[in-house]
Amino acid sequence: MTSTAITAPRRSAQSHEAVLAAAAEIAGRRGYGHAGIEDIAAQAGVGKQTIYRWWPNKAALFIEVYGRLVPTGLGAENAGSLASDLTRLLQRLSELYADTPAGNILSGLIAEAQADPGLANQLHDAYVAPRREILRSILKRAADRGEIAFPDNADFVIDLFSGAVWFRILLGTRRLDPKFIQQLVDALLRMVQPAMTLPADNQASG
Repeated sequence: MTSTAITAPRRSAQSHEAVLAAAAEIAGRRGYGHAGIEDIAAQAGVGKQTIYRWWPNKAALFIEVYGRLVPTGLGAENAGSLASDLTRLLQRLSELYADTPAGNILSGLIAEAQADPGLANQLHDAYVAPRREILRSILKRAADRGEIAFPDNADFVIDLFSGAVWFRILLGTRRLDPKFIQQLVDALLRMVQPAMTLPADNQASG
């Protein structure tokens, strides 16, 4: 995505919001693949060329729509423990994927990115990197609590965790069932090492 898509002045904030709302509604009803720019423009009450002035392509539009539905700070709240933080994150994602167009949009963008290296890079910058930071912050908080040692292979752990969710989304599973959530959380907990504690005599001498 070019910087123009982000910084270009918009003639009407109301029209901008109308386009985002129309795109979300049509993707939720028909799926990403059947959400055409012409239909979005008609429902939003703007011209097709207006959309292309603001977003260089359909993917750029839907990345912004997705960002509205699933904020980058989602799930980073402190639930008291690593297991609770991860469980809450997955529960919230499940709600968003099942009850909003977010699941349809994400699966469509990932599928389209397989044949479009430019979109793959765009999706990495707009989606993958920020989501990694959410999980990284959860792992860091657990390390600060003394629950775990922050993993040296944090990106690998994060990608395995996220990949399991993306696989479900690509297969059309929008709501993550409690058993899957529990299994995934347990798997991550097994991948990280508990924080090292000093022997009692060393603690006393310190």
